[in-house]
Parts: sequence; structure tokens; C-alpha cells
Amino acid sequence: MAITVGELQVLNPRDLWKHEERDFTPWLAQNISHLSDLIGFPIAVDQIEHKVGAYELDILGHVEDTETIVVIENQLTQTDHAHLGQLLAYAAGLDAGMVIWVAADIRDEHRTTIEWLNAHAGERVSFFLVRPEVVRIDDSKPAVRFQLEVGPSEFSRRLQEVASEGEAARHDFRLTFWEGFLSHLVTHGCTWASGRSSTKDAWLAFGVGRSGIGGHVSMATGSRIRVEIYCSQDADKAQFEELSRHRQEIEALFTGEEVSWERLEGKIASRMAVYREYDKAKCAVAGPEREALFTWMTQHLVTCREVAKQYLV
Repeated sequence: MAITVGELQVLNPRDLWKHEERDFTPWLAQNISHLSDLIGFPIAVDQIEHKVGAYELDILGHVEDTETIVVIENQLTQTDHAHLGQLLAYAAGLDAGMVIWVAADIRDEHRTTIEWLNAHAGERVSFFLVRPEVVRIDDSKPAVRFQLEVGPSEFSRRLQEVASEGEAARHDFRLTFWEGFLSHLVTHGCTWASGRSSTKDAWLAFGVGRSGIGGHVSMATGSRIRVEIYCSQDADKAQFEELSRHRQEIEALFTGEEVSWERLEGKIASRMAVYREYDKAKCAVAGPEREALFTWMTQHLVTCREVAKQYLV
């Protein structure tokens, strides 16, 4: 039997993304797993178009469960000296531990520069040069794959060491913090929190009576606490849309707060949340600052659970 094989076509990235800032950067932020898989460590996106002095960094993030800051600058054109200079300024200004330059066409002198930086920058920062490739077979939908052009040979070992060093301290803080919060919930009438054990995870989840929907409290990036309605099985965004239909009355329940509506495009989940900054050092032990934070968390967690039960359960 004859085997029919399709023709593989390599497309210009501009055929898929017309504009770097409006098209490619948001797509990459929503599909950061492509870079995570390539490099071998999970990257969490904190912000796009982050101001650093007079410039704007395309994507600011961190390696999950570490303090390693990740800066990502991308181009749909050929690498140039301007982007190289900006990338170094971002790395210095943010004290980055991982620097990723994504470009569709890489000049030899810039490849050599990134190799030189990895050889001479020491162990605190690692540089990556990545090329996006867009392909399709015959008339199929285009697919994206990333090629690692330059990367530090010792990066994996160093990052694992950093993660191990910080792991124990982070877990101790989380266990103590969540234990105190669970006790606060119970003493303030939240009987549904009784019997819960503390955790080393960065979040606590409380069910509301329907699978895939919960009231969560999370330690978000940027030294913030997030209280949310989290819909973990909302690929079609139907649950998010149902909440959004009642946006005005829901936001009225969170007096004085800016409610964040996060559709989480490209993910199977969605959320509605409120955020509050906190001082980790001051909240590591019982005291006025932690008590005020726990009061805020309790108030909005109760509200989130009530809203979820009213509109989604």
C-alpha cells in the first residue's frame, strides 16, 4: 500500500503574528509553556510590557518556586544591537537570573555575544538565544516550535541548586502562615475550615459544592495575596462568562477593592480575584500586620464562596 506523505512548509513568523507588541508578545505570555519545555524549567509570567527605566520589557517572569527572575525580549525580525543593549539593561535593572532573547533571525555576531556572556557572566545569570519556527503540513493549521540556538551548559545544575537552597525556608513559611490562617478562619465562624491541615503549597483551596469550582487563597507573585473564585475546568469559559454577566453586582460586594477578571486565554481554567500586597517578613509571625491580612483574606474568601454558590453551583 502506497504511503502518502505531506509536504512540510516553514513559514515566516510574520505570517502568523503581524505585530510584535500586539500579537506575538501576548501570545508568548499565554503560551509560555513552549519556552518552559524548551529550557526545562517552568516559567511563570508576572507582567508584559514591564517598564524598566525609559524602556518596556516584553515579558517579566520568574522560575516557579524560586526567586529567579526571568526577562524575555522578543523580535519577529533579525537580531540587532538595540535589542541586545535593552536586554542587558533589563537584566541589570531587574537583577535577572535568566535572560531569554527570542528572535526569528539571528545574526552571527549576536550568537557569539550570547555565548561570550554565558562564558563570562558567572553563575548568577544565564543567557538564552531562542528562535521561533512556524511550520505546517500541506494546508494544516500552522504549528510553532522553538529552537534553542544558545544556552549555558551548566544552567540546569545551577538552577536546581538555587531551588534546593530556597525550598526549606519557603516551606517553613507557608506551613506556619497557612496554619495561622486556618486557625483564624475557624475562630471567626468559618466552620467549613475545621479539620483542615496546613500545607507547604502556595495556595489553599476550599470547595463550594461543585467539582472544579472553589474559593482559593494563593500566594501570588509580587508579594501579593490573591483571594479568588477559581474555575479549574472552564476550557470553554462558560463559567467565567456566567460570572461576568453579573459583574456589576459582584464588584459591589468587594467594597474598596479592584476586582480582577482573568479569563486565562489558552488555559482550561479561569478566575475572578482580588489582590493585596503584604510584607512577608512582618507576616511570618503573629502580630498586627498578619492579623489585618488574615481579616482581609477571611472577608473576601467568604464573599467569593457566597458568589460562587449563588451564580455557579
